[in-house]
Amino acid sequence: MKPEHVGLYAGIAALLGGILFIDVWLALGFTPWLLYVIPMGLTYWAPHLVAPIIIAALCTLLVFIGYDLSPPLVPQEVALTNRFFGTATFWVLAMLISGYKLLAVRLSKLNDELRAELLERTRDLGRAVRVLRV
Repeated sequence: MKPEHVGLYAGIAALLGGILFIDVWLALGFTPWLLYVIPMGLTYWAPHLVAPIIIAALCTLLVFIGYDLSPPLVPQEVALTNRFFGTATFWVLAMLISGYKLLAVRLSKLNDELRAELLERTRDLGRAVRVLRV
């Protein structure tokens, strides 16, 4: 793994830990867990295609750990419903990022195939022109 990728993953891990700390420190009813969208967004630059899915799973786990450890302020049903919709947002974002990354890989492969085909046809055209000049 390249050093810049280690830094990216370390930054994501630090953000996850910091957001969990803030979530546990604040009472239920506040929504610091929405900050998990930031590390989710950072997975766009991660080299691994499964990174958004893994981070979404971690964010989901941390949201519910924060739910258990936060002091109550609002009814637990309200806080649980809010966190459910938040985790659904993480998973939608993960699917969008993963889908985009898969499309980018596919586009790159198709671009390489097109470039190879173009070079081959250009060589064939050059040979045909040389034959016609004779």
